Amino acid sequence: MRARPLIGVSASMHDFGDYGGVGVQRPLLEAGGLPVTLAQLPEGIDAALDELDAIVLAPGRDIAPERYGQEPHPMLAPTDPRRDGFELELARRALERGLPLLGICRGVQMLNVALGGTLAQDVSLIADAHPSDPGWARWKQVEAASLAGAPVPAHPRHEIEIVPGSILGVALGVPRIAVNSFHHQAVDRLGAGLVVTAAGEDGVVEAVELAGRPVLAVQWELQEEYRIDRRFFAVFEWFVEVAHHAS
Repeated sequence: MRARPLIGVSASMHDFGDYGGVGVQRPLLEAGGLPVTLAQLPEGIDAALDELDAIVLAPGRDIAPERYGQEPHPMLAPTDPRRDGFELELARRALERGLPLLGICRGVQMLNVALGGTLAQDVSLIADAHPSDPGWARWKQVEAASLAGAPVPAHPRHEIEIVPGSILGVALGVPRIAVNSFHHQAVDRLGAGLVVTAAGEDGVVEAVELAGRPVLAVQWELQEEYRIDRRFFAVFEWFVEVAHHAS
């Protein structure tokens, strides 16, 4: 058993710049894991999974709608086809091996698609007044503050309700909590085996889990939310702990 579990992070190679190698990795390291950013090479997936103890599907661009049987909607934002193909295989093979998996923002959407689910290409298509960040202007401010170690600036937020006894519910220890709200896509039809364990007041899916498995994915930017509300760090502690037992 390694002193620190080795956690593979599938991160964005677009848009985030330095943040792509820092944002998600920082709380994983702080919680006792050793994060490594994965090359997006499908031919290397099995070799990587032979060494890794857990997988994180990190934030990033929209998932191409053809991956879940839809035509592009006018509100679709830029996509990342190479990453889509890589992560679909990565998620499926990691799940086949029973590895712990944590999805964040795009990560919850990718997990859902990998298990046969669909997405709403913009949250406004399924909820009238869900808070968001058009153009990601506030997100860029949060990203810059995170890299600088500065306090998190004001940004869109909303409350979610959490299912008691779920992984998320046990980690946070509360039935309701506020989260950041930057996303514009959302889970629509659930993938096979997934259960909703948190939702907004408008019904938008905010967290899913795979029953009986160490698999959790959330819609908000968890890697920044723990800097606002320290209770969220317990999710990273849970994940590193289950990864440690898998090592």
